[in-house]
Amino acid sequence: MVTSLQLERILSASGPFAGHLQRISDGKEPKKIAWIQCVGSRGPNKGNNYCSAVCCTYAVKEAIIAKEHVKEGLGATIFYMDMRTFGKGFEEYYNRAKDEYGVRFVRSRVAEVKEVEETKSLIVRYEDEEENKIKEEEFDLVVLSVGLVPKDGIKELAERLGIELNEHGFCNTSDFDPSATNKPGIYVAGVFASPKDIPETVMQASGAAAGAGCLLAEVRGSLVTPREYPPEINVSGQEPRIGVFVCH
Repeated sequence: MVTSLQLERILSASGPFAGHLQRISDGKEPKKIAWIQCVGSRGPNKGNNYCSAVCCTYAVKEAIIAKEHVKEGLGATIFYMDMRTFGKGFEEYYNRAKDEYGVRFVRSRVAEVKEVEETKSLIVRYEDEEENKIKEEEFDLVVLSVGLVPKDGIKELAERLGIELNEHGFCNTSDFDPSATNKPGIYVAGVFASPKDIPETVMQASGAAAGAGCLLAEVRGSLVTPREYPPEINVSGQEPRIGVFVCH
C-alpha cells in the first residue's frame, strides 16, 4: 500500500525505479491496482470534512500512466464516493480513462484492506452499490488518494502578518475577491488559500499580481519625498550637478 505521492515517484523517470512500475515490498510488477479516494477528506467524524478538489483527477491521471507503463494488460480500479474532476477538460479526461483505457470506476466507500501474508497482496472489502452486496477483491497494489491539508507553519505565518484563517486552517478570503486577504496589500495564491491544482493556482497568482499592481498604481507618488540638500551645497538654489568619474 502506497500513497498517491509515493506512486508519483514510482512512475517518475527520475524516481527510485527509473519509471518502472513495481511494488516496494518485493519489486514485482503489479497486475491489478486499486485507488481509494477521499482518504483523510470528506469525513466529518475522522479526517477533514472538505473536498481536496484534486484527488479525483490525479487518480485518473495515475491510472492512465500506470496502464501505459505496463506492457501486458493492467487492471486499474478506482473506488470513489463522487467523481469530482474540477477544471476545464478534466471531465473529458475522466471519460477517456473509462472508454479508451478501460479504467474501472466503482462507486463505494472501502470498509477494510487486509494483507495476504503469503503473497503480500491486499484484499479490499467494499460494498457494491449496484448489486447491493459486500464484496472482497484482491489487488497487487493499493494507492491511497490522500487529501490536502494546510502546511506546517501556516498558522504562525498568518499570526505574524495578521491574516485571518478559516475553520480548516486555510486563508480566509472572499468569494468575490479570492486573492485578497483581510490585510490590505497582502495577497494570497495557491494552496495557502484552499486546495487547488496547478492551473487554478497560476490563475489566482495572476490575479494576486494584478491586485498588487493596482495597489501600487494608486499609491505611486504619494510615498515620494522631495530631496533636501545641505545648505553649503545648494548655494544657488538649484539642484547640484552630479557626475561620476571612472578611472582605468
